[in-house]
Amino acid sequence: MTDKNTVLLSKSYKLGGTNTNQIEFREPKLSDLIAVENVAKGGGNNQVMALMIAQLSGSTYPEIAEFSVTDYERCTKVVSPFLRQGTSDGDA
Repeated sequence: MTDKNTVLLSKSYKLGGTNTNQIEFREPKLSDLIAVENVAKGGGNNQVMALMIAQLSGSTYPEIAEFSVTDYERCTKVVSPFLRQGTSDGDA
């Protein structure tokens, strides 16, 4: 992943106090994975994914929860590779 990755959304949403039809993701750090794991304890896959989308975009979880399923799926294509568990030899 480059430093930033932008996803065009199907409609405008209020993200970070601004109406926009795109969302930008930064490259995750280990601390992002740990933060999402801690907040999402007992949550399902969609909750974990929505939290990671919020974490990497600087948006809030309630803002992301308003996304249509179509826009959520667009974002998951960018974010999901970072939530896969690797094998013991470090390969994903």
